Amino acid sequence: MNDATSGDILLTVSIATWNNRERAEECLRSVAESLRGIHAEIVVVDNASTDGTAAMIHEQFPQVAVLRNERPLGFSANHNQVLRGARGRHVLLLNDDTVIVGDALKQALDFLESHPDAGAVGCTLLRPDGTPEAIAQCVPRPMDPLFPRLRRKVSAKDEAARGAEAAEVERWSGACLMIRRAALDPVGLLDERFDPAYGEDTDLCHRIRRAGWRIYRLPGARVIHYRGQTARREFHDQAYRLQRARILWYRKHRSRADLVLYRAAAVVAIVWGLLSCAVQLPFRRGDTRARINNLRERLRALFL
Repeated sequence: MNDATSGDILLTVSIATWNNRERAEECLRSVAESLRGIHAEIVVVDNASTDGTAAMIHEQFPQVAVLRNERPLGFSANHNQVLRGARGRHVLLLNDDTVIVGDALKQALDFLESHPDAGAVGCTLLRPDGTPEAIAQCVPRPMDPLFPRLRRKVSAKDEAARGAEAAEVERWSGACLMIRRAALDPVGLLDERFDPAYGEDTDLCHRIRRAGWRIYRLPGARVIHYRGQTARREFHDQAYRLQRARILWYRKHRSRADLVLYRAAAVVAIVWGLLSCAVQLPFRRGDTRARINNLRERLRALFL
């Protein structure tokens, strides 16, 4: 990575971290290696960490800028701090629990530079064992709770069939999403109403597409994602927050009729799940009780 103190900066990398020092260090090393020879700036938002993350970055990565929060903020608020001052022609939203594989970021940059219709491009997210994460490629539909396959999640079969060819999608995960500044500036920043997390990436991709741009994913640009590590440490009510994000999505982008239909489908799916749990409870108490609590949280969030 070249020094980004002058000239035209090609990429601004935005990373938010909270008490995740070891993963953040691994992430930054992989980013620096992937951006070798590329004029870029890296900005880390230290979300009120107490584990010495900021000191580690200053010592190990003096070229990286650090913004320190006095109190923890949400995903959107953290990244928006970076986006407001970003100098790059493109910006990258990146989780601190990711590791860039090879030249994945260069591939994404080259794709944006050579495809003027692309508003954003996402790298393929891999589990630590190397298999693709099941990332939804479509925005929510009202019948998703009853027919989850409608959201077309990436599978190992999909990746094998497509090879290295780029695929157009409706949305991609904010864990690793590169966005053209020319597409971002007119539609605005991440919507902080979705904070602390979940749904903001879907919302942003939808706004970018609505403005006439396309969203792609690159099967050949790979990023290892230690999925959910930060969320499990920060959020003890993930099911509630995920459901809440979906309700916010429908209120913002869909009609009242779609919201009513979605709620009805979700209630049916949750009730069916609770009935299944009742049958399984005598035989698998621990797992079943956790699933019951999950379903209850989803039900609670349906009627905000």
